[in-house]
Amino acid sequence: MKKTAFHIIITTLLSFPFFVEAQVIEPERNIESILESIIETMEDESGEILIMEDLEQFAENPLNINTTTASELSRLHMLDDIQIHNILNYIRQYGPVLSIFELNAIDGFSPELLQKMEPFIFFGQTGTHTKSLSESIKYGRHQFLSRGITTVQVPKGYKEQSDGTIPYEGNRFRYYTRYKYEAGNDISVGFTMEKDPGEAFFKGSNVNGFDFYSGHVSAKISQTIENITVGDFMVRSAQGLVLWQGFSIGKSVNSTSIFKTNQGVRPFTSTDENKFFRGISTTLNFNNIKLNLFYSANKNDANLIFVDSTATSFSSLQTSGYHRTSSEIDDEKAVKNKNIGSIISWRLNRLKLGATFVYQSFDLPFIRSEQLYNQFSFSGNENYTGSIDYLYSHGKYQLFGEAAMSKSGGKAFLHGAVAHFDDRLVFSMLFRHFEKNYHALWSSPFAEVSSAGNETGLYAGISILPVKYVTLTAYADFYRHNWFTYNTAGPANGWDISAQADFKFSDKFQFYLRYKNEEKGNKVTSDKLYLNQSEQIRKIRLHWQYKPLDKIMLKTRVEHSFFKGTKVENGMLIFQDIKYAFATVPMNTSIRLAWFSTDGYNSRIYAYEDDMLYAFSVPALSGKGLRGYLNLKYNVSKKLDFWAKIGHTLYNNQEFISSGNNEISGNKKTEVKFQLRLKI
Repeated sequence: MKKTAFHIIITTLLSFPFFVEAQVIEPERNIESILESIIETMEDESGEILIMEDLEQFAENPLNINTTTASELSRLHMLDDIQIHNILNYIRQYGPVLSIFELNAIDGFSPELLQKMEPFIFFGQTGTHTKSLSESIKYGRHQFLSRGITTVQVPKGYKEQSDGTIPYEGNRFRYYTRYKYEAGNDISVGFTMEKDPGEAFFKGSNVNGFDFYSGHVSAKISQTIENITVGDFMVRSAQGLVLWQGFSIGKSVNSTSIFKTNQGVRPFTSTDENKFFRGISTTLNFNNIKLNLFYSANKNDANLIFVDSTATSFSSLQTSGYHRTSSEIDDEKAVKNKNIGSIISWRLNRLKLGATFVYQSFDLPFIRSEQLYNQFSFSGNENYTGSIDYLYSHGKYQLFGEAAMSKSGGKAFLHGAVAHFDDRLVFSMLFRHFEKNYHALWSSPFAEVSSAGNETGLYAGISILPVKYVTLTAYADFYRHNWFTYNTAGPANGWDISAQADFKFSDKFQFYLRYKNEEKGNKVTSDKLYLNQSEQIRKIRLHWQYKPLDKIMLKTRVEHSFFKGTKVENGMLIFQDIKYAFATVPMNTSIRLAWFSTDGYNSRIYAYEDDMLYAFSVPALSGKGLRGYLNLKYNVSKKLDFWAKIGHTLYNNQEFISSGNNEISGNKKTEVKFQLRLKI
């Protein structure tokens, strides 16, 4: 009976869309493709929100290629500095671009890239009337968004324990509300409020309502005072050796995208409760010289150390943002963190030079645990870090790099090159070396780990278009940690290779094949001793999508994972996606049914999911079972949108899901999400 029901569901899912009138919305499909290619295993949503905000804005108000700037082009999140330079240089030399076909004549632009760009750009006149500040305010856009998320099953943390207590202070709903007003590129005003599952709401530790509040006011004053932001903001500089907040590009299928763009100061609109600045910043523009100045005084979550009931230091910074239990609430905003910094850049024709400086202080000393991997880590009350950086672009070639030093005397440097030998051949290479005593708490460079320190590596990537309809991309990365890390018992080596072949025979049918293999040392216990043992993770994926009609999109994926360490694990994932939009009602629908089977968590497989606007879902599937979801977007009117998503996971032969306070009795987990957006 169960097998019969399973086959009926599969047949219905595969057949039903062919009888439904629909249309595919190109900008939404392109946004999804861009997100999936670069953030497939990202652990927080701050990067995705930033990218979605930019692309959503350009989808509604396309970018005029003929009057754009390098900063605006970087917000498309699909162009490197060479491509941006080539567009602007082409317009300066030959005048306005008239069509997407003309862009194809510019070095570095393939038909596939232009197809992704097309929904977000247009080709207007260079003499387009520039709106005054009063006009921008008059025609500004208001956006209000509210979201609720919960699980149907009740985890252990919400139930009364044997001693009569309930571990989590609040209910199991996540509440999220945001408002944003934008007047072109001149003014931005916004606030964000969030309560995570388990946190109190208008009671207990949150008598004032939400657990997290964030807001900003950002304005362009003049050509010289390019921007002033008061409130919450994030800063990105150079290649991230000193300062980079939010999404940071790393190893991905975009093997030649290794240079960080979209730099500078931006308002913070995400829900990460610790990785942002709170204060004031300004950007000054003096022709070819740009200066960013900022001051931040914020409070961060931290594990405090007490002596005679008095907090004397802290042992670690907490980044989860959860304040559900008494211990998590004690850690909330426990340490004052001040940051003062400046970024200066000087642009010539082909050369850009820059310098970054950040001073950081805590009101309590940072005293880490006495473990070998912490021997060279930052400790104390204050730190300062400075760097110089460069970018040189000439024709098809780009050289870039950054060199930095911290208060400890530790040094770090990163140098890279990208060469567009031809529209069909692009090559990239990057070398990095971060000394073990280099300290930069806001760093996020291109690296194996998320911060700069204790790593030396060499990366090479290539993109080839050997024949029509085929694109080959690959990278190899070799790295070494010269001192202990949290996961190693001593210095350790690692390497990572990836290759992907994309076949796009038409707009209706395309598929890709991906292979990825990584080996690195990891700490294991043997006869009461810690030793390094090599671990291997290998993944093979076949993904294809088919559009039988303009109104239907089908996606199918088969992926295998292999893990070899102290034990051997295998995993398999197969899923079917169906996307369509009803013709009689303004509703888009996305459905997935997935089957997964892995021997354990080490062989888990990540699978990006469609979700609501500004939401984030990349579950790690492990164990054995089925995963399915239904995602709906209904356009109530031109000003009001409604989303709903229900996701359900069914595990085989499993008595409970997760562990600790998040443990769910049984083998089922169901998530429900609702969202409303009002645009005025």
